[in-house]
Amino acid sequence: MLKVDNISYRRNDRNILRSVSFETCKGQLYAVIGPNGAGKSTLLNIISGRIRPSHGSVFIGEMNVAEQNRRSIATYVSYLTQANQAVPCSVEDSVMIGRKPYISWRVSKDDLIKTDKVIEELNLGYIRKKCVTQISGGEFQKSLIARALVQETDVVLMDEPINHLDIRNQIEIMDIIRHVTQTKALNTVVVMHDINLAMRYADKILLLDKGEVRRFCSPDEFDEKDVSSVYNVPFFTKGINDRKYLLY
Repeated sequence: MLKVDNISYRRNDRNILRSVSFETCKGQLYAVIGPNGAGKSTLLNIISGRIRPSHGSVFIGEMNVAEQNRRSIATYVSYLTQANQAVPCSVEDSVMIGRKPYISWRVSKDDLIKTDKVIEELNLGYIRKKCVTQISGGEFQKSLIARALVQETDVVLMDEPINHLDIRNQIEIMDIIRHVTQTKALNTVVVMHDINLAMRYADKILLLDKGEVRRFCSPDEFDEKDVSSVYNVPFFTKGINDRKYLLY
């Protein structure tokens, strides 16, 4: 279980996050949404231990993230950031990077077996020897998800994993994220901009605005009032084929 307990973060005399608290459960997907500058990426950076909060704590089980070094945290939390660049190497080697927290001097047989398993699970076998600079955007995102999974952490953080993808690839990637979250009993936190995809895939939605939690609820409880005030855009609810959509 991931527990974010009363987190605040201040930088350059500006409050980036204020008293943010929430908990997750295994096997569930949590979407973090909100306007640009709401503090979404900062929240993931704090959970991953990349930056320390000005106040509050992050716990994974009984482990306090602030008390651990980066290598130790990497055995609990994997983080797919926005800034992942396609460094020239094979898909197989790129996925293998996820084993880095466990590698001492050389790659072990166990590392190879686990990498091979995840590559097959995500149906990446047909491009495993290809250079990551020669594959599509959707394939590259799948390889990054594979890297996060081979890290074998209970908590998986993803910052806009479907950004710049067409709708078919967005749906495919979100299907994969939800599937592995459920089958591997992960605590998955995903920053998203598409509100309706968040409502479609998330078990719970965390709405951030100006560093504060405005709403933390299931998609069924989420409505146009929540987002209209935050985005300053009039939304309305539309039901289509037993599914709720927020339109503007």
